[in-house]
Amino acid sequence: MLKFEEVNYDYFGKCLKICDGRTEMLVTIDVGPRIISYRLNGKENIMCEDKKENSTMEGGVFSEVFGERKWYIYGGHRLWFSPEHNPKSYFPDNDKVRYEILDNKVILTPPPQLETGMQFVLEIEFSENKAKINHIIQNIGEDDIKISPWAMTVVDENSLAILPQSSKDTGLLSNRNLSLWAYTDIYDDRLFIGNKYITIKQDSDCKNNLKVGFNNEDGWLAMVNKSQLFVKKFDYIENAEYPDNHCNCECFTNFFMMEIESLGELKYLSKGEKTSHAEVWELYDCDKSFDPKNENEISKFVKDNIPL
Repeated sequence: MLKFEEVNYDYFGKCLKICDGRTEMLVTIDVGPRIISYRLNGKENIMCEDKKENSTMEGGVFSEVFGERKWYIYGGHRLWFSPEHNPKSYFPDNDKVRYEILDNKVILTPPPQLETGMQFVLEIEFSENKAKINHIIQNIGEDDIKISPWAMTVVDENSLAILPQSSKDTGLLSNRNLSLWAYTDIYDDRLFIGNKYITIKQDSDCKNNLKVGFNNEDGWLAMVNKSQLFVKKFDYIENAEYPDNHCNCECFTNFFMMEIESLGELKYLSKGEKTSHAEVWELYDCDKSFDPKNENEISKFVKDNIPL
């Protein structure tokens, strides 16, 4: 039985608490929205909570669009759009969020982004120990825009991401692409690139940023931390266009958090048109460990623990 309750949650103000008997989720409604906490009962929150304001934006080019306001990452899960743009991607979503509960679903609607010409909507639906997160963007501006809905999950320090590479037999054609950002060091000890999997480990002692993107045709990402296994599943649209050199999945990490991301199809929207991208979340107990740089151990962990 689902239970919905408004609670005050420390730095983040008023949140909607959602319990399904197995998991607990907190969604900010004073700001955002952000899925700022997600955990199994009796376990710790797997999401990053940026109470120290490690990641903010204000002034300079940002102020030319958004004035004296300030953007905060907050942490947790949010809807964004790609390709990333400075400063329009960093819309300061610091206002109250409307929400509507419909049986096992909650629809969260923040104020319209007048400066970007977009309206974001986040839908969260619960069923069979899973949560479906639907990310909707509507063009409310006068001009056509070309965007991809970007499902951005900011998880806590010490997270370990498991990223499956394409295994499709394409004959004489390539089957995998890997995009590397300028600041990424291919020899970074946090990064392992195998034939079947990529793993990335968050390390708070490492101050350098790291980001990779790739074509994920298997339709899932996973993360292990705090004795929990977090799995995100999504559709891959064959022959669709994706951002960042055809990347429908990306992973970023720095000194205080990790982002595990999936992206929807990149398409044009005329005024009034919408686009959406959905993820299905699963959360499991997980006390098992493996060597993140040993592909045989990674494969065995995936086979034994991730329902695919």
